[in-house]
Amino acid sequence: MIKKKKCPVLTSFLLVSTLLELAVILYLLLPMGHERAEASLPDKAVEPAAVEQLAFRLQPEDAQLLKEEEAPAAAPEDAPEKITVKEKEKPAGEPSASEILARAQLVAHGMGSIGELITPNCLEGFLAQYKAGIRVFEADFRLTRDGKVVLRHDWWHADWQNGIDWTHIPTREKFISEPILSQYTPLSFRDLLLLMEVYPDICIITDTKFDESDIFTLQFDAMLADARELGLTYLFDRIAIQVYNGNMRTALNNLYPFPHYIYTLYQDSFKGTKDAFREKVVYCAERGIGGITMDEYWWNASFAAIAKEYDVQVYVHTVNDAAKAKELLNTGVSGVYSDTLTPGDLE
Repeated sequence: MIKKKKCPVLTSFLLVSTLLELAVILYLLLPMGHERAEASLPDKAVEPAAVEQLAFRLQPEDAQLLKEEEAPAAAPEDAPEKITVKEKEKPAGEPSASEILARAQLVAHGMGSIGELITPNCLEGFLAQYKAGIRVFEADFRLTRDGKVVLRHDWWHADWQNGIDWTHIPTREKFISEPILSQYTPLSFRDLLLLMEVYPDICIITDTKFDESDIFTLQFDAMLADARELGLTYLFDRIAIQVYNGNMRTALNNLYPFPHYIYTLYQDSFKGTKDAFREKVVYCAERGIGGITMDEYWWNASFAAIAKEYDVQVYVHTVNDAAKAKELLNTGVSGVYSDTLTPGDLE
């Protein structure tokens, strides 16, 4: 077999041609990349106030968690061992939900109103009410299309968030990306946990709306998943779980040993009599449920002695008149849910 000799000139020519071709490709790509980078920049700088308000959503450890969530799934044989976030320790001296509730006369309904907006469940409403002295916040929860929990009273307000309504249930990312009425910051349950970590003196009362076990189980599974991903399950010691019947409380206890419950009567067949009230109070006392919530028109001053006998707190909703709130508190109610009232209104 005769071996062909390599031509040094031809080899050199091919090498130079290849290098020139690569240089041209790089030259063409670099401007395109530069243009893409310029196109991705915002039209204007973010307002400093907006950065401050959203800082709790972008904690460094949470940004890392988001990166892990968005990473493409590896093949089963190459799948890394799942990273477990270390549970954070409850800070020394941090009060529990029952301790915060014991010294509060007002509960901000729907996280507190903002402007003319009722039950917005938004960051700005929380900040305004917190500044006014409120420390207990009732939050409304809904499931998103991707099975996450966000703070919203209902989906009927089609004008609240762009592209979101009863017929267009969003994902969590879509929900938090659309400002309420183009100016207020929506919150997910994940955001709420981060907010609670920043404000260690607040208590949350849940309103998950549904008493069907298949729905509320999904809600609380998702809430527990968020807490575990952040290492913040200890914050459930500052959350009072609102239940709508005894079966719901039993089912939730099977999911997780939630330490604080409130029994609300607005979905119950409460008859409004002393005997009916005593029955509910006894049920709560026997099961370690610390409070009962009812419509304000159900309250009867004769209930106060029964509640005191069994050491069960009683809350009424929703009261926006200061004189009425004072009257209820003076006749034995422990606290009042309100859209607008602040501690200053009761002085």
